[in-house]
Amino acid sequence: MRRRAVVVVALTLALATAAVGVALAVAATSGTTDAAPSASASPSASSSIPVTADDYCYVEAMIYYRVKEQELAQTLLRKEGIDAGASGFATGIAARNEDELDELREWYVSWVDARPAEPPADGPCGGHGADHAQMPGMPAWSTLQGFVDAQHPDAERRFAEILRDQNAGMVALIALILDGDPHPAVVESADEVLKQAAADERMLEQFLAAVP
Repeated sequence: MRRRAVVVVALTLALATAAVGVALAVAATSGTTDAAPSASASPSASSSIPVTADDYCYVEAMIYYRVKEQELAQTLLRKEGIDAGASGFATGIAARNEDELDELREWYVSWVDARPAEPPADGPCGGHGADHAQMPGMPAWSTLQGFVDAQHPDAERRFAEILRDQNAGMVALIALILDGDPHPAVVESADEVLKQAAADERMLEQFLAAVP
């Protein structure tokens, strides 16, 4: 019971302080406010195009989604007797997301002037809350707690279900942003994210079909 309580508290703190984590990541690179992401979707190629609040919404939302994916993957990897396929998938998520987060954090800094003073009430990020915890696809607390408590093979099933729902929510949010007039760098990044999301969806459905 004590181990369960510690893990549950850890997840609570992670969920409640996601925005703080982003801020700390930004603080670590505060000396590079003019830097542009070095990955393929570089805003420096379109520096003359204004960055909007919706563009900044994309960056903040993607940071939150990726951090949540990492937390889920790390929670699964701490469990014993996990299926090798699910463990490998979780390990891959943690590794690839770290690379993507490095790029997103640079955007977060270099596009900070487009950040709205208050959480938007409408638009793609309307109703997401100050820390984006109300974004589409985010699991309820009871769902997270059930995953924390679960063991093999229920843990793999819950992991896949939560990721599947988050994945669908992320795709839905990206669709809203692309329906507007996003920055070319956002369009390029979103295209890559959607390709990865489609591949992840296929993998997660395979997991769910195989797990009792």
